[in-house]
Formats: sequence, C-alpha cells, structure tokens
Amino acid sequence: MSADSPTQRIVLLDSDHGAFVQLCRRLSAVKSSLFVLERQESWHALQTEINRGEVQAVLARAENLALLADCGVPVIHLANEPDFSGIGNGRHDTLWDQSSSSEIIRCFQYAIERHRLRSALDHAASYDALTGTCNRQMFQDRLKQGMRRALRTNQPLAVFFIDLDNFRHVNDTLGHSAGDDIICEVVSRLRSVLRNTDTIGRMGSDEFALVIEDYTTASNLLQIAQKVTNEMAEPFTVNREGLLLGCSVGIATYPEGGQTVDSLLLHANLAMLQAKGQRGCNFHFYDERINLQAHSLIEFESALRQALRRSEFELHYQPRVELSTGNIVGLEGLIRWRHPERGLLGPNEFIPLAEETGLIVPMGYWVIARACHDLARLQKMGTPPVHIAVNMSFRQFQDSRLLSTVKRLLERTGIDPHWLEFELTETAVMQQPEQVLMTMDGMTGLGVRFSLDDFGTGFSSFVHLHSLPINLLKIDRSFVKGIAERTADRQLVGAMIDMGHSLGLEVVAEGVEQREQLEVLRSLGCEQVQGYFISPALSFDELCYFMDAYSMGRDEALKTSNKVSTLIS
Repeated sequence: MSADSPTQRIVLLDSDHGAFVQLCRRLSAVKSSLFVLERQESWHALQTEINRGEVQAVLARAENLALLADCGVPVIHLANEPDFSGIGNGRHDTLWDQSSSSEIIRCFQYAIERHRLRSALDHAASYDALTGTCNRQMFQDRLKQGMRRALRTNQPLAVFFIDLDNFRHVNDTLGHSAGDDIICEVVSRLRSVLRNTDTIGRMGSDEFALVIEDYTTASNLLQIAQKVTNEMAEPFTVNREGLLLGCSVGIATYPEGGQTVDSLLLHANLAMLQAKGQRGCNFHFYDERINLQAHSLIEFESALRQALRRSEFELHYQPRVELSTGNIVGLEGLIRWRHPERGLLGPNEFIPLAEETGLIVPMGYWVIARACHDLARLQKMGTPPVHIAVNMSFRQFQDSRLLSTVKRLLERTGIDPHWLEFELTETAVMQQPEQVLMTMDGMTGLGVRFSLDDFGTGFSSFVHLHSLPINLLKIDRSFVKGIAERTADRQLVGAMIDMGHSLGLEVVAEGVEQREQLEVLRSLGCEQVQGYFISPALSFDELCYFMDAYSMGRDEALKTSNKVSTLIS
C-alpha cells in the first residue's frame, strides 16, 4: 500500500474498552500507519456509518459476528485465543487480540484487499461489463425475486424483451466500437424513461430485457411501452451522423404470460418476434395465440427437416421465351414441397423459415443437383439447348463448399456449364460486395452464368452492376403489372431495359400475364419474357410435354405463315 493512500477507518464493535486501548497502543507504535482504529458499541450506529461509506473494515467479537453477516465491508473476528481453523462463516480473517502491530496491519490490509477483489469478481459475474446492467444470470435472479414480491403483495409485474433491428449491419459496416457506443446509448435512454426500481438486463449482443413492477394499471404499462419505443425510434449519433435503428419489443405479464422465469422470458421473446414482423419500432403483448403459433412453427420446421431426408421436394420449371424468335431459351427452376398433409406448397410458404433456420443451404444444394440432372436429361432427349436458372440465397452464396460442390455436380452430370444459370437478387449482391464479386468470379471460372433477379426492387448502383459478371437482368413482376394501362409504368420499364442494354446485358421481364403486356415489352426492346401468359411452373414431365407441344404448334404456324411469333403472338 503506497504512502499516498488515504487513511482507512477500522471500527471495533465491542463494549470492552480495555481491548480497544491495547490495540490502539500497538498501532501507534507503527509510524505513518494508514489505519485509524475507533470503537463503536451500538450496531445500529455502526450500520449507519457503513451505509455512508465511512468504514473500511469491522473488528468484532464472536458474539457480534451474526449481526455483521451482510454488512458490506470486510469483517475480522477479534479472538481471545489464536485461531488456526481458517476463514469461514462469512469472516474475512481472524485476529488474536494479543497480535503484534505488524500482524494487525497485515491482517487489515489482507482483509480489505480480499474484500475488494471478491466484490470485483462478484460484480463481473453479475453485471454486463460494457453497460453496467444486469447480465442474464443476475436478471433472472432479479426477476425471480420480483415475481415473489408480486405474488406476496398482489401487485402487477411485466417483462419486456427488446431486440434492436439491423444491429449486425452496424457492427459490419461501422465497426464494433460504434456498436458499443450505440449499446451504451440504448441503456442510457432506457434508464431515462424507467424508474430506479425497474431492472434492466442485457441478454445478448443487441437484446435487452426489463422487469417492470408495480405499474398499477394496464394503461400505465402501455405508456411505458410507448415511451421505450419512442426513445428507441430517435436517431443514434455515430461519427457525427444520425443513424436510425428500429426495435421490436415483446411484453409478457405475470402471471398471465407465465408463472416461471423461463416461461415469462420465452413468451416475452415470442411476442417480440411478433412485433418484428412490422416495420419500425413496435411492441406486442403476449397472448396464448402466439404460443400456439410458435408450437405450430416448431412442428412445421421439424416437418421441413424431414422433407429433405424423405425427398419430398420437387423442382418445377417456368419457360422463358425469346421474343424475336419465339423459341423457349430458358427455364427457371422453382422449388415446391409435396407436403404429405397439405399438398403442394409454393416457396413463399416455407423458404422464409428455411432462411431463418439455415435449412436453405442444404435445400439450395438439392435444387442445384436436381437442375443439373434435369438439364442432362433434356440434353440426352435431344431437346434444343436451353438455360436452366436456379435461385441462390445469399446465405448459400457465402457457404465455403459452394464452388467445390458445383464443380463436382458439373463433372458428375457431364453438362455444359454454360447452360447452368444462377439468379441472385439485388439485395444479395449489395451485401458484402467484395466477397460477392470474388465468389462470382470463381463460379464464372467454371463456365456458369449469372442473372440479376427482381431488378428494380433493391438499391444497386450502375457502377456496381457494371463490375459484376452478370449476363441477364430480370425485371421484377411488380413493374410489369401495370405497363399496359399506365404510361408512367411503361416509361419506367423502358428506362430499366435501356439501362440493361447500356450494360451489355439481355433483359427478361417476369410476370407477363397478358398479351398487351407482351406487346408493350416487345415494343420497348425487351429480349425475353416469362410468366403465366407463356406457362406456369411445370413439373419435369409436364415440361417435356409442353415443350414438345409448343415446338409442334410453332412449326405448324411457320408452315402457314411467314411470321416468326407463334404461340406468343
């Protein structure tokens, strides 16, 4: 202990003045001692001084140790005889009342330092190091205590589960230091709208939980929820710029929303997931219907996993027609699930769950393998060559096995890789563009092609698109829908087609359902179309029949007319 350390006050809780005088004489023999010994006979008076932070350690006889069990400062047992039994029963050390001055000082130093270290360890084990809020373990303990109080006093209690939207994007783009600043700002805002009696816990990287007690009425709880979401809706300042982050809040009340710590937290989390389905900062109260939906979702996920093992998936194909020749020049592979109870399910009914659970990666490999085998079958049947395109999720695009798996499938099936095409969305290519470009270069090295799906729905720039090895742009169906009726829609689609041509790309229009739409697209210079006007997505056997019939009908039309356009004219 350095000479610059402040004097530390040690209090002897004892009615024996003689022992106090002897200890003071021994301490006074040490020059520049950092300890001052005082005596206190009243436990209540001592407790007041401890609460004010005026006492660094307490000496006490055996009969007073029980009073000091949780006093908050180190307690040293002042024994009548030497005690070598070791530390226990809540004591930090034992000091013989006949000890020498050096032993007394060493005992004081050891007791205070050990108490400081133990307090630091206890704090680290119970509180979040970044924010100073409760960690998960401490929060659950506080919640358990709050539930006991609520049961005993018949007062209300609620649990809030808060998740920050798009926080991972902050860490990825601005760095973890900026992310830490935002987390601290979140806690500061929560403290500004909550009472001192409410508990804040950090449950994960961007997840927080609150315990709200004694809010009296449901309207008060609603006001608290609105205050929390309003605070989170305000922009966060990062590097002197404003950043908007949405948040989703789930609320479960005790005992309606659960009668155990785990059930309350689970149900608050389920309510938060419901809130996450809406844009911006929103909150949602738990009810039993959410629980039923969650159980149904769990069962659906289990069935989805089994579908992969039981080969319940099918790949259907929607033809893509070249307007200048009328030929079928491409097929888009679209996955379907032949559910044993619900029948044939479209991708919108299970792809979002597959994305969330990670099943999209093995499912995506199944789609690629199926497409390669079907392309090989078409080539063996002598069908005119067509491109087969399959959709690829960004999650699969990041998989380290993608390149080797595609190479192995190409070698196994023996197909010309030029006829295999992968579709990526604008949103996918804008995430981590450097990694996307590297993977695309590796894939194009195998000979496969890429197309940009749902063009116009994302935020890709002209410069960025120009740098990517893309062969086709696919205009999203939402833009094609109104081109026959609205001039503004025609002009917009025309500009998109011109942009594709300026990049040296062919343009495909999706969602063509009417002849009028097709004719407008032809006049705008669009090369290919795809949609229900040509054909819906067909199973492989149905596709073969369709392609034969389409080819025969076109040949018959060519015999009787010089026009090239046949079934689509």
